[in-house]
Amino acid sequence: MRPFLLLVLLGLCFSCQNKTPSTPPRISADLQAALAAFEIADGFNIELVAAEPLLADPVAMEIDEDGRMYVAEMSGYPLDLHKKGRIKLLKDTNGDGYPDKAIVFADSLLLPTGLMRWRDGLLVTDPPNVYYLADTDGDDRADVRKIMLTGFALSNPQHNLNNPMFGLDNWIYLAHQWAFTPTVCKEFSDEGSEIRFPDRPKAARLGKNADDRNVRFKPDTYEMEALAAETQFGQTFDAWGRHFLTENADHIYQEVLGARYLKNNPQLLVPAADESIADHGTNCEVFPITEKPDHQLLTDVGVITSACGITYYLGGAFPAAFNQNTTFVAEPSHNLVHVDRISTKGAAFTASRIFEKKEFLASKDAWFRPVNFYIGPEGALYVVDYYRQIIEHPEWMSDEVNKSGMLYNGSDKGRIYRITPKGGLPMQWMKQLQLSKKSDLELVELLANENIWYRRTAQRLLFQRKTKATAALHKLAFRSHSAEARVHALWLLEGLGQSRVEDLVANLQHPEAGLRENALKISENHPEWSTELTEGILARQKDPSPRVRFQMLNTLGVLKGIPGSNAAKINVLERDVEDHWVQLALIAASAGEEPQLLQLADRKFGKDLSEKQARFFSYLAATIANGQDEQAIASLLVGHSAQVQTAIFQGLSQLWAYQGVPPAIGIPQQRRLLQYIDAKTPAALRSAALSMLQVCGIPAQERAAVATLAKATLNNPSADVAFRADAIALQALINPDAQRAALMGLLIDKGPMPLREAALNGLDQCSGLEASQFITQNWSKLDSSLQDQSIDVLMANAERCHQLITAVDNKTIQRDAIGWRRMVGLMNNDDVGVRVHARKVLAANGLAREAVYSSYLAALNQRGNYGKGKAVYERACQICHVMNGQGVAFGPDLGSVRNRQSAAILKEIIIPNHSIADKYEMWQLDMKGGKIAQGIISAKTSTTLSLKMLNGQNVTYARNEILKMTQAPSSAMPEGLEAGITVSEMADLLAYIKGIK
Repeated sequence: MRPFLLLVLLGLCFSCQNKTPSTPPRISADLQAALAAFEIADGFNIELVAAEPLLADPVAMEIDEDGRMYVAEMSGYPLDLHKKGRIKLLKDTNGDGYPDKAIVFADSLLLPTGLMRWRDGLLVTDPPNVYYLADTDGDDRADVRKIMLTGFALSNPQHNLNNPMFGLDNWIYLAHQWAFTPTVCKEFSDEGSEIRFPDRPKAARLGKNADDRNVRFKPDTYEMEALAAETQFGQTFDAWGRHFLTENADHIYQEVLGARYLKNNPQLLVPAADESIADHGTNCEVFPITEKPDHQLLTDVGVITSACGITYYLGGAFPAAFNQNTTFVAEPSHNLVHVDRISTKGAAFTASRIFEKKEFLASKDAWFRPVNFYIGPEGALYVVDYYRQIIEHPEWMSDEVNKSGMLYNGSDKGRIYRITPKGGLPMQWMKQLQLSKKSDLELVELLANENIWYRRTAQRLLFQRKTKATAALHKLAFRSHSAEARVHALWLLEGLGQSRVEDLVANLQHPEAGLRENALKISENHPEWSTELTEGILARQKDPSPRVRFQMLNTLGVLKGIPGSNAAKINVLERDVEDHWVQLALIAASAGEEPQLLQLADRKFGKDLSEKQARFFSYLAATIANGQDEQAIASLLVGHSAQVQTAIFQGLSQLWAYQGVPPAIGIPQQRRLLQYIDAKTPAALRSAALSMLQVCGIPAQERAAVATLAKATLNNPSADVAFRADAIALQALINPDAQRAALMGLLIDKGPMPLREAALNGLDQCSGLEASQFITQNWSKLDSSLQDQSIDVLMANAERCHQLITAVDNKTIQRDAIGWRRMVGLMNNDDVGVRVHARKVLAANGLAREAVYSSYLAALNQRGNYGKGKAVYERACQICHVMNGQGVAFGPDLGSVRNRQSAAILKEIIIPNHSIADKYEMWQLDMKGGKIAQGIISAKTSTTLSLKMLNGQNVTYARNEILKMTQAPSSAMPEGLEAGITVSEMADLLAYIKGIK
């Protein structure tokens, strides 16, 4: 790796492309010290562009077509709602190229989070609104303030609507996510309402807070759509319009499957439409150089924890290693900028570190808080520095800091830097840019510029002008040597309603994969050209790029009925079947054709299925069944190879377990399932069919014969043990109460474990409390594995839960036998009586949490034992947390908190409601039909919502099945779980979590 250099750029003059760069102005000693504190990658310079007193608290910037530099100032962060937010206009009055004058363009904003040039003014995101601000009288102050959109949530400012961007497709994209509900500051608890154009009541509307997803809109035509994914603070696109996002610990992820394509098949229940793409993981390690870091109580030190401002560099001016396929992410908590290289991985991408054990930019100054970036007209990367002592939100701080008055230290400061290649770049655009005066033909030429700032600005201006220079655009789209110029021209023509079929045909064959991908997307808007485009579209089934093949599937889902499309889909599936996204795209593109697709896929690769291939058949079967078509469902039950049939049954049983069995399943279908309960049937298929019978039932006319078969099988000691276990399950299905005595005997018998486990599952289906009472009374006769499974049986309903808690109270069952996950379930049970009973018996003597915390403070002064701490973790923590790759990923990864202060970790263990980590709130879903589901929201799409259950399993629900969503007022980790941990064991556990050996 290249060495890092300490760069101080004061009064230096560099040469670049035979031009003389501007000379940075003289700056104060404090600002000189700030520059001297930086370490930046070899080959780059960093210099100051603007600082206090010109600006304060900057979070975003924009440079318009004539070189006017606007900055959004969020002075109220984190808690001040007195409308101190402003938009500043920075000007160069002395001709040195650097701003030296600031004018308040707009004030009295709440907490502005982003801005974008639009027409003669700016679009500004200031939740709950998107404003249009314009200066119509030339005094550099906005005299027009219009609400374009409203209804967005006003919650923790880190999670609010932000960073509008003009997209390649002429839509304006808004970064947006779920409404974080704080416990510290209730005035930030506005969860939003319908998203709407307030001056057009009949225009498009979106659901409450846009269903917590990103939004795109067109101000002139009052169009608006919710996207499939969400993001926190920041969003970015590559040159071909692929959407990359960021959120705290997950510093780079990608929306892979768009909402437009998911809507093609509403029966497909997709758990998530985005993918984390960093090969170094979420909560990845970072390498700060900060001197005297000032981390707050709950800051995850040493790992990415505050990622924001993600930017795909497209400026065209950086050294070759950084000039393409490079993303920058700000990490303000650690005073650094992280860089990744992007490469293709099937339908998605992979982000890899460029540097090992070091960062692209880092500062020794603990107040350096990079929050955003901007690619300037000269190709420099501008760094927006919020420059505060504290960047964390009060939700994650100690009460002492919250009350100390330090929250706003630095609120009169803020800096903007620019990063250039070594040798510098001219800083002359403030005076020289006059794109508004350029003719349409001159702007068309700029679409071929290597810098995205020129391409994007020129496209926006031509789009707003409704340019008539279509001949020049067609020439560019058809003949340009620049693939980037072609893609801008194609989308601009599309936005103007001037696309030509010959342009699309030509670009479907272009050598650049990104261009072919966009030609496919534009083709979706022109079903009238499907005949002319068919050959070019279907040819993409053999495209060398997996991204293009993936896009062809999506496009075929929009352009229905193209001859040969099914064969093309199968060809892509055969080549890319291991790619999860290709599977989902194919199903989404095959609405109404799923049964035929299933038959084709079965013939193609129905034998020797891999786990991922089997998952495709499970998804496909569940999608077919979700359509409620009786004939289609019947076709799923027979006629497939054994492995495919197994995967089908697994998909159906998982779907119907939560959704309920459809009316299409009757006696004929139940009889078909019974045909698989045979000694000659492969065990996996027989087990899957049994799972189906457990949700579908056995016809009354068949129960006697089935019972006879099951009894004979069970009593045959020479029969296969797995088949005998299935026989027990069959008996329990028919009449579990009649089999209760036999099942009890089998449970405590010392026979084969599969038979005892089947007996336990049979007792679970018995009515009343006799079976569960038998379990508690014979607890000591059960093996440890059976005891563990029995706890789940004892938690099947409220009455049994009370039995279990009473058994613990009577010392019949050890408290530790329940385990952390189940204690969580009991203490947070939706039955009030169970919840109260559990907390009374299982919590730590009902002591006040602060008193309990104080009683464990002695652990902080003891040297813990790492090995013993691992044992404590395995006993008490791994049921809900992952550590060093071990455990259940229900709560946060404990590896992400290893660098916190021991006192902070201890407090989270003892007082879990002190602060609930982002995205780990417990939710309750009230479903149609009366079913209730509880868990952590793990993923959302335009059509589904997924919950992570206490066992780590993800379950996906259709949004149209959800009647109500309610957030639990407390952490999923209930209080009192430390009761089984001594003070010395707590010291050991802290040593293990912190990695102290």
